[in-house]
Amino acid sequence: MSGKTATRDRILTVAPELLRRFTLSKFSMEDVARGAGIARQTIYKHFSSRDDLLITMFVNEMLDNHAPKMAEVVGRPPSAENLLDIFMTELALARGYPLFDEVLDPGVAPKMAELVFHSERVIAAREQIWIPILERYREHGVLRSGLDFAATVRWITYQEYWLLTHPTVLCDDDQALCAFVRDFVITALVVPA
Repeated sequence: MSGKTATRDRILTVAPELLRRFTLSKFSMEDVARGAGIARQTIYKHFSSRDDLLITMFVNEMLDNHAPKMAEVVGRPPSAENLLDIFMTELALARGYPLFDEVLDPGVAPKMAELVFHSERVIAAREQIWIPILERYREHGVLRSGLDFAATVRWITYQEYWLLTHPTVLCDDDQALCAFVRDFVITALVVPA
């Protein structure tokens, strides 16, 4: 492992710990530099800004942790019920993200929404996870025809984000949430039964 890669990895190891400790509103590149034992300028050789570092952390979490944990449910035969399971599994993984409370705190959620939805890297990671699922489901006749997959991924991302940041607005428990997702989100995607 090169020195540059080792430094980047050290930054990505220290940053989540510091984010948990300081919360998003107080999380700074200076703290990360101090925690990683490097000069602040060194961080900027790897990440252009604090937002760039946060985006990298989120993308890594999605691709390195969430996607593999979704593999079993994604591998099931395509059906509306299994598409619901994929959505609910991803929602549960997001809620289980160690930094969930810090990044989706109501005080910072609007800023995080802007960061997530304006990041080409986040959207690309979401597409990397979801487009193969959508293609497979279309091939098996489960999805409505004519869906624009890139737009569908953004819509799914928005639905999940809204449900994560407003957990009790529509549903008081996971069973009610599952019924809501089945009746509205999944129904919007699949061929009517």
